[in-house]
Amino acid sequence: MAGQTCVVFSAGEWADDDVVMTLVERADMVFACDGALATCLNRGFRPQTVIGDMDSVAPEVLESYRAQGGYVERQTCQETNDLEKALAYIEKGGIEACTIVGATGGDPQHEWANLMACAKSNLDITCEGPDQIYRFIKSGELHSIDIGVGTEFSLFAMPEAHEIHLSGAQFELKGSSMTFGSQGVHNVATSAGVNLSFMHGRLMVLYPRPLLTSEGRTGA
Repeated sequence: MAGQTCVVFSAGEWADDDVVMTLVERADMVFACDGALATCLNRGFRPQTVIGDMDSVAPEVLESYRAQGGYVERQTCQETNDLEKALAYIEKGGIEACTIVGATGGDPQHEWANLMACAKSNLDITCEGPDQIYRFIKSGELHSIDIGVGTEFSLFAMPEAHEIHLSGAQFELKGSSMTFGSQGVHNVATSAGVNLSFMHGRLMVLYPRPLLTSEGRTGA
């Protein structure tokens, strides 16, 4: 499954409908955490798989979904939340990157648990919030991130990252290290996209979600 595009829906706040439907149309695979299944169906699309302990979805919704060919991956372990279960399931299947809708917003405790699950995962993850994007990037790769000239963004080590190289920004980095804290807050993009790589650890990039036009994404 390497190279496939994957979208995961969780039960937090979703981006606008046009963003959601564009992601669904472009995805090879669509997953839902159990609490997001009804919202997916109400929005007019059916995920291939729903994952979780199934305590947040009505039995009749689940049975209707299963009857229409949906696959239910029930995992009852209470030591991880539904998004962490979904990310582990996806990674085990060989997928290397995914986009998440609904990881943020809503209950702040769930939001933090979801962000920590993303930080813990080895996947390249893009969390699409209503107004912000939380990008958890993999080490050992060069990432070109479309942010937009003049757009403010921040880097956060989760909990540390080393040999960081950043270009296309007001404050560039050349082999720097970061630890959990505020060292990377309030940088500014000086080009349409920034180039970012690092060799060890985990980094999250936080920036405003670019506008979506009829032709696709643009800079902010």
